[in-house]
Amino acid sequence: MTLPPDSQLCQQVLECLPTGVFAVDREGRISFWNAGAEHITGYLKQETLGRLCSEAFLEHSECENNTVVGSMVPLLATLREGRGMATRASLKGKSGHSIPVRLQTILLRNDAGSIQGAVEIFDPVSSTSSHNRRQSKLSAAGCLDTLTGSLNHAMVQAHLREQLSLFAVYPVPFAVLSIAIDDLAKLRERFGQAAVDAATRVVAQTMENGLRPTDYLGRWLEQEFLAVLTECSETDVISVAERLRKMALHADVVFWGDKFHVTVSIGATVACDRDTVGTITGRAERALAQGSENGGNRVTLISA
Repeated sequence: MTLPPDSQLCQQVLECLPTGVFAVDREGRISFWNAGAEHITGYLKQETLGRLCSEAFLEHSECENNTVVGSMVPLLATLREGRGMATRASLKGKSGHSIPVRLQTILLRNDAGSIQGAVEIFDPVSSTSSHNRRQSKLSAAGCLDTLTGSLNHAMVQAHLREQLSLFAVYPVPFAVLSIAIDDLAKLRERFGQAAVDAATRVVAQTMENGLRPTDYLGRWLEQEFLAVLTECSETDVISVAERLRKMALHADVVFWGDKFHVTVSIGATVACDRDTVGTITGRAERALAQGSENGGNRVTLISA
């Protein structure tokens, strides 16, 4: 079918938008996938057209990182209920990491008012272009870990020192998380170091995507990440850490055409008077060790 000139222009505009846009028919099959959707998710148009939006490749998770399946997938819910929605959610990118997004769904109707399909529009919660510019500057200054792209040990330590100095003057609560992938030795024995590296990269990306722009994540040790959560109290830190743990659990690690999952253990603590880098990270690491010893895939808090 040949589209009228104005329709062709609209489609060209939609194709070029940096915002992710995709459309489905009444059965939920993807009929349109723009360049923004390709860039944000990593999936090319030819990999998505004709597939059901409920398929696991584009896994939606709600704000608590519980997977949304079947008829509860946003576009299918929109078709069923006959109205659009706006919410925050996470999509699973092609590399396996979770991407927090703001999404909106809209019904598509013909001139007679009959529903023909629906459209989902989504944008990453943080600005991708701003993030990329910041990453380029940090990389040029030697502040990033070469494997994961997260902050290196020295940089996250500098941020932690700065936060402790600020806390000594203005005691606004902040928290520290020690994060480690469970059973890395078994993973290395089974698949080799390359699989461990792939898992480490995916977990780093997933954790980064789950934090606010004011928080910091860095590779603290070879097998451990450290997150500094600004303006975060003991009441808040468990819910934040649980959200990150669920995000890691749902992430896919892609390795040699196959996919596997990993879990993480998280040790949490909050800053207290007279804390140093050594005392606050020591508590977080003790909490991490306790969680690992109790089977992993859990959050453990040690109070100040």
